[in-house]
Amino acid sequence: MFDASYTLAQHIIGLVSFAAIGLLLVFGRPAERIAGTAFLIDMVGTPLVDHLHIGELRYGVAILSIGVFATLFVLSLRTDRWWLIAATGVQLLSMGLWVATVFGDLQVWGAVTVRIVIWTQLMLLAFFGIWEARSAPYARPSTSAGSRVRSGAIT
Repeated sequence: MFDASYTLAQHIIGLVSFAAIGLLLVFGRPAERIAGTAFLIDMVGTPLVDHLHIGELRYGVAILSIGVFATLFVLSLRTDRWWLIAATGVQLLSMGLWVATVFGDLQVWGAVTVRIVIWTQLMLLAFFGIWEARSAPYARPSTSAGSRVRSGAIT
């Protein structure tokens, strides 16, 4: 990832991504750690499956994208975290680009550029998620005095 073929902006996005994912895994609560793991799998797995394509559709990367969306969607339903709701919506935009690439006349380089912007938005939301998990009163785990968490929720 860090060689001469990448631009300075790509290096910065890579470093910001590793920092955000690392902070999610170290300082996040269980929901943030699950999301961080999904982001890490997506980030590391994308170069490994990038060669899998049918025409313009890179189905290997699309499958990873669907997996991240499903993970964020379930977490947003099972937790009280605003950042996960926003991240799910941003990831849905990325999935919409897959559909536009297959059925529309969208240029591949344009779609990839928008996906890079979407990824950067996800990483910025992850930084907010770390703050939310640590600072928001509704994100704190329940105490022995009584459960404040609804049944089936991930804290």
